[in-house]
Amino acid sequence: MNVVEHKDVAYGPFERNVLDAYLVSREDGKPTPVLIFFHGGGYVHGDKSVFLSTALMKECLEAGISVVTCNYRFITTDPFPAPMEDGTRAIQFVRNKAAEWKIDPDKIASSGSSAGGHIALWNALKGNLAKPDSEDPVERTSSAVCAFIGYGTQVSKDQRFYEGIYEGPHIQPNIAMFYGIASVDELYRPDVLKLAEEASAINFMSEAAPPIVMIYDFVFDLPRIPAEAPVGEVIHHPMHGYVLKQRYDEYGIPFVFRHTADPVRPGELVDFLLEHFG
Repeated sequence: MNVVEHKDVAYGPFERNVLDAYLVSREDGKPTPVLIFFHGGGYVHGDKSVFLSTALMKECLEAGISVVTCNYRFITTDPFPAPMEDGTRAIQFVRNKAAEWKIDPDKIASSGSSAGGHIALWNALKGNLAKPDSEDPVERTSSAVCAFIGYGTQVSKDQRFYEGIYEGPHIQPNIAMFYGIASVDELYRPDVLKLAEEASAINFMSEAAPPIVMIYDFVFDLPRIPAEAPVGEVIHHPMHGYVLKQRYDEYGIPFVFRHTADPVRPGELVDFLLEHFG
């Protein structure tokens, strides 16, 4: 297997708009599918390099799937929608490079962990956000993906999401910074609630949603989040995936739900990708 690496490629105009590409070079010269990954870190830290040490990275390359890992703007300087818009731009950029990088533009999947998972999920459920009239050829490119894999992924950035499934004291970390407001006391202001609706991936669920896998490293034994759970568990709890799965089941779209009591099987993620790359 030969892998060509491109490091710190600028995909947009901002300092953190950089990505690394690990492109599988096939002997027959045919284009490869690609998985695009967004790192976690609460929207305030983290780096694209974190994916390099994962089993999925190794398994993808061995299976002939190219991998792209992306940085994005932090909310410390650029609140919502900046991180989501960077996710859109990164997917469009990779598809726009399809001919040069010998990747199949119809076989692009996305993935992410925690905050990066929500960025990728938000884009996956929003679908094609291309701007056909833009003068920028990247913006005219589709941002749709054919599959998604999420690790500890939130499905909502709206505190109202937790009503009825969590009775504990915790507020999502960095939530005021995420919306660019002064304090959490402003979360229920009408204009902020409107932002929260736009920021929450689950609100864009539709019959066009791609098949997904959601993986959580916490126990899922009740359809609620324990009131005594620490904040890290609250925001990464399997209830996020469970609630989204109900929407997916309504449409009959494939949804693989994994947690500590029902963990990922060996080879399952690559098999999932290959199946939905078609």
